[in-house]
Amino acid sequence: MHIIHQINDFLFELFPKARETGNRIDVLKQEIEKFYTIGPFKPMITIVHGIIDITIEGELIEKHNNRYRTVLDLCDARRFTEAKKHITQLIKEAPHISEYHRVLGQILSEEGNQDEAINSLIDALRWDPKNEWALIMTGNILARYQHDIDAAMKYYERALQHKPDDYASLTFIAINLIKFGKNETARQYLDKAFEINPAYPNMYFAFALLAEAEHNFKEAFEIAVVALFKNPRKDLLYQQSLQTAAKAAHEIIDAEVGGDMVNAFAARLEDVCGKKIVIEQDATLETATKIEFAENHDRAYHLVKYNPEYPVVHHLIMHELTHLLLATQARQEGKNKLFVRYDLNKKHLPFSLEKEDYTALVDRLNEQIYNTPIDLFIEDYLFQNYPDLMPYQFLSLLDLIQERIHATTDEKILTIAPPAILSKSKTFNLVNAFHFLKRYGVNLIEEHNPTKTEREQAEKFYREYEECRTRHTPGDEYELLQSWAKQLNVQNYFSLVEEYDFQENNDFLDHLCAETKVNLPGIDANHPADKKMQVFTEAHQGKDINMAVTRFMVEALQYFKNLSDPEINKIALQTGLIWGDGINLNGEGYSVPLIAGKTFTGYQVLAYYYVSWAQAFPEYLEQLQLPFEKEFEFAQEMVRM
Repeated sequence: MHIIHQINDFLFELFPKARETGNRIDVLKQEIEKFYTIGPFKPMITIVHGIIDITIEGELIEKHNNRYRTVLDLCDARRFTEAKKHITQLIKEAPHISEYHRVLGQILSEEGNQDEAINSLIDALRWDPKNEWALIMTGNILARYQHDIDAAMKYYERALQHKPDDYASLTFIAINLIKFGKNETARQYLDKAFEINPAYPNMYFAFALLAEAEHNFKEAFEIAVVALFKNPRKDLLYQQSLQTAAKAAHEIIDAEVGGDMVNAFAARLEDVCGKKIVIEQDATLETATKIEFAENHDRAYHLVKYNPEYPVVHHLIMHELTHLLLATQARQEGKNKLFVRYDLNKKHLPFSLEKEDYTALVDRLNEQIYNTPIDLFIEDYLFQNYPDLMPYQFLSLLDLIQERIHATTDEKILTIAPPAILSKSKTFNLVNAFHFLKRYGVNLIEEHNPTKTEREQAEKFYREYEECRTRHTPGDEYELLQSWAKQLNVQNYFSLVEEYDFQENNDFLDHLCAETKVNLPGIDANHPADKKMQVFTEAHQGKDINMAVTRFMVEALQYFKNLSDPEINKIALQTGLIWGDGINLNGEGYSVPLIAGKTFTGYQVLAYYYVSWAQAFPEYLEQLQLPFEKEFEFAQEMVRM
């Protein structure tokens, strides 16, 4: 095919870049060649007596183009053996196509045959000395594999002569210069690339490498994170940027610096919460950190324990302190709540799943129900207010998310864990992964192997969090917690207790203990009061007499018949604390320390609880909110018979 243009003002109108440079013929020729190039097929251009003759190999293009695209697809899939077979045949049929030789050179280099790769690239340059990618690749092989940066620079410079505004080539050259310690020269190339295209992701990775080479690890970390955001595709560049960010972060973290951040935050927080904060090491701690609020442990101070074996433990201490900050802010508004787990039944489980394993799974899910929405606010607070903590946070969250991925994708776990629990757990994990992606550009979503439903649910949760964050007031995180639990149908796994009610209940029990001069043995009284009884009450309201409860009440009445009033008082208070700590009514194996040598079912504890209070503190019986007046009356009648 021949296309003929007369060189005149109209032609420069068609190719305005040539007109902008002063009607330069060489620029016009470049623009025409670029326009009429189809894949690897460049047009042949001749200029004679003011006429441009453009020859396009239409028949060859039609015959080869699809086969050439197949080769590229095979290379992308790293199926180099098949690709080499196809490209070799194309070279036999059309040896004058420079790009065919260039692609073969790339395949040979990927296979590790660098000498033959250079031979093919030289063939590409013989057919087209301006083939920029052949020039760059030859330079890369000379630099990376033959360690001859001077020879490599000849090819790099030739590529830039033909295309001085090629920011990709400038970046590749800079990366190789960095590896040879030529940092200043590399910076010149990168600065020029930045001027041409500041959005090019490879360039940010190169800047990160340069900062790392100059031991400026803070800058290396920050720029590597930018490179992650600039390159959402999880390709080699993404992996290299992630490795660079992690490596730089490890170089930054320092025990003394981390300790200073923790101490400064704790000192400020003491003024906010009005209590001293004690931070102490505990090498026996199974988790990295743990916080014990003063209000829940009858102390005058808050206690944070940490295991010093964890390398980024300072972030986790800061996390616990921020948890205290949010709780304090909610408390000041009268909105703080306590999370109480329920003892769930083991139902519909695989035979192979042991009770201990199931309990661990449920406990883990309860931790996620409670922590996921709150942790988002915590991590965002730290991200926004403590920029020096970012490397610590980055490594810590990366490690945590990878642990969570293992917990829901490991084959051993998948064979024994109930799918329903595992799916809900994965959804919560995905919410955290979305947050990490939004803050640091690290995409670990697909590593969770999520179903479409799990992913969509997690995305919905995260959108709800972002909406809540923009208008957040103290205590809003608890509303988010309850909303998510309801959407996943796990609202019955726990109860959120108003802290005021908890304190009131504790004060009430303390008052009765003091009034009756009772010192209860074997019970930790510092447990949140459980509003499970309210749920239980609603479930039993209006039903007929519960004969199981009645039968156990008869048993309790007969037992208490032989005890003194002070002894019944103590048992009443003790069963009250046990009930408040959470009882599975269908469970068994419970004990009341003051009733030695006997184990109880959940309903037995309920019966002894009700009867003991009816006898010891009848004036407070209504406060139990248990709808068993009929059962108690019937039990009394049966005992009198």
